[in-house]
Order: sequence, then structure tokens, then C-alpha cells
Amino acid sequence: MTKTPKVTAPESSEDLTIVDNKLFKAICLHQILDPTNGSNRYYRLVLIAFMYMSFGVQIVQFVGLYFTIHDLQRFGFVTTTLSDAFLCIFKGYVLVMNADKLRASLEVARYEFTSCGGRDQRLLRQSRAVLSTILRTFTVLSWCTCFIWALGPLFTMDDFLQVTEADGIVSRYRVLIFNVWLPIPTTVYNTTTVWTLLYAVEVIVCFLNVFNWLLFDSYVVTMCFTFNAQFRTVSTSCMSIGHRDHCFRSSSPHASKGAINDDNDILDCYDELINHIKDNQSLIKKCDDFFEIIRPAILFQIISGSYSVIILIFLTSIAYLMGFSIISAPVLRAFFGFLSITFEFFLYCYVFNHIETEKCKMNFGLYSSNWTAMDLKFQKTLLLAMNMNSAHRRVMKVTPMSIINLEMFANVMNMSYSIVSVLLNSRAQK
Repeated sequence: MTKTPKVTAPESSEDLTIVDNKLFKAICLHQILDPTNGSNRYYRLVLIAFMYMSFGVQIVQFVGLYFTIHDLQRFGFVTTTLSDAFLCIFKGYVLVMNADKLRASLEVARYEFTSCGGRDQRLLRQSRAVLSTILRTFTVLSWCTCFIWALGPLFTMDDFLQVTEADGIVSRYRVLIFNVWLPIPTTVYNTTTVWTLLYAVEVIVCFLNVFNWLLFDSYVVTMCFTFNAQFRTVSTSCMSIGHRDHCFRSSSPHASKGAINDDNDILDCYDELINHIKDNQSLIKKCDDFFEIIRPAILFQIISGSYSVIILIFLTSIAYLMGFSIISAPVLRAFFGFLSITFEFFLYCYVFNHIETEKCKMNFGLYSSNWTAMDLKFQKTLLLAMNMNSAHRRVMKVTPMSIINLEMFANVMNMSYSIVSVLLNSRAQK
């Protein structure tokens, strides 16, 4: 009895890219960026409509900020929610207005975008697995935070928020998600009809904020992982040029089996070097285009994220010191907000830090090739490539001297501890 050989099904295009397409479709990012489906314009229009509504709510909240200037705790909460809301609206705006460019940038995530990536996909597949785990964890954390904030008022319907107004009068409002300010008397604000209407609006705003930050952050983290993996693949492949096993991996028509001992071997290595230089230049060009689009939103993210981390640590500490249980709504809301924003802030610092690290390793990869066994033409080309890499110093910065990396994350966390200690001491002295 003969056995029929097992036929392996060819991989789909979704399996040949670093992008987690299943997650992108689940969070609707694929639908917004997808050009082949005519319904994508409806996703964009609906998103824009809700962003306009959220923007109007935040303008009203901004006006109401004046009435919280005598209440430090409330002022910190309102400014934090305002900065996060405006940030999420801006992220959604950047995503929708640049959807075509951002979709085109995803081309770099294909395994075969570089010649070496098409031959050796191990590093790219490893990055895809890590990326998928991180993004799915971030998605779950984000939506858990959203539901905790959205459902909190339903479990505290009999509680009231005390706010010291600008004239010194203490007003009591029924608890909502954000307790958006309205120019109406407290008695009207606390009626069931107005409370229900405000709660519905705030739920929409809350979900929109999470939706926007999830779409934008998932795209940015995916692209950063992609550049990290592609740069690492190219630099690793450069290390093999001219070494004994190089000829077995080369796709050049000049390849020969054996050591580097004739003109065909040297010509093969030179062709491989040129291919890697072209791959590296293509990656740098795509990376620069990507940075150009997202830079404004990233700068806003770092500023808003740093401020939010400080205030949410402060609010969590205040809620606990006021006697609230660890599992009470105020503590859980502040803590999960802090957890989500800190994780988001860490992700940005981590991915931009590692893009720069892998770009810098490119020269090490070139230097690790067997250039001493090559002719003068190869050596001059290699030196020129190393000089070009060294000349490219474009990184994501907040200020000319402040680079977005893990050091920045550590500095912000240290600064947060110092500022929160001062705020708690000043409040205790009152």
C-alpha cells in the first residue's frame, strides 16, 4: 500500500507579513485602511462624525475647567481627561487624513520587501509572534480600562462628587464618567433625565477615545516592530557576506560553491553588498516617511502621557488615602487608567529606542563581513555605505536634546514620583 505524500497548502499573503491582520480586522483598523472595499469610506465618515461630537464635548469641558481652579483634585482630573481626549481625537484625525499613505507604508511589513528577508524569514516571523502578543495584550488592557470607566457610574449611582467651585461653594453632583460641566443648576444636573443623557454621551466619548488610541497605537507599534525586524534582518545578512556559508545563501547568478578564492566569488559578494545597501536605503526612506506623518501625534502623546501618568498616580494615591477600598470604583478607575497610559507610554519609548538600536547595528553588520578578503572596489563601496548610515541621524525627539527612548521613560517615572510626593505633602498641609 503506497502512501500519498502530504501536500502543504501555500501560505496566504496574510501569513507573509509582520502585520497581525486578524487583529487589525477585529479592531476595524483594516477596514479604515483597506482601499479594495468600498465600505471603508463609511467607517471613516462615522469615525469623523463621532470625533466632531467628542470635540464639542471637550470644548464645553474646557470652559468648565475655570470652575475647578480651587479644587486641586478635580482640576487634575479634568485636565488629564481633556489632554487624553484631545490626544485621541488628534490621533484619529491623523489616521483618517493620512489613511492612504499609512496603508502604503505597510508594504514594508512584507517578508519579501528586502531580498534577504525573502530568503531568511526567521527573524521576521519571531518579531510577528512577539508583536501579536504585545498588541493583543494592549487591546485587552485598553478595553478592560474602558469598561471599568464606563460601568463605574452604574455601581455608584447613589454617590456624589463634591466640587469646590470658583466662588468657594461646594457643589454635589451625581457621579458620571467624566462629570462634564454644564451651565445648569446642580438640581437640574442631578435629575435622572439629565444624568442619563450625560451618561450616554460620556460613554460614547469614552469608547471613542479608546477606539482612536487603539487604532493609532496598534499601527505605530506594528510599524516600529517592522522596521526593527527588517533592519535586524539586513544587518544580520550583511555579517555573512564573504564568509564560507555566504555562497549557499546568495541569490546572485555569479554564486559558486566554495571559499572566496576567485573573481566569481568576489563578484557575487559585491552584488550581495549592493542588494543589501539598496534594501537598507529603501528601509530608511520608508522610515523617514513614516516619521514625517506621525511625528506631531507622537510629540503630543509624550507630553500628554507624561502629564497623565503623574496625575493618575496622584489620584490613585488620594483615593486610597481617603479611605476608599482597593477594589472600589474610584481606585480601580484611576489605577487602570494609570496602567493603560503607562503601558502605552512604555511601548512608545521601547519601540523607538529599538529602531535606533537596529539602525546603528547596520554598520556593525557591514564591518563584520569578510571585507578583508575582497578587492578595493568592494571595500570602497562598503566604506561609502557605512558613511551614509552614519550620516543619517533622524530619530524621534521631543526636543533637540530629548530623544524618545527607554531612558526618557525612566526619567518620566522618576519625575512622577518626585512631583506626586510634593502634591501629596502640599495637600496634607492644608
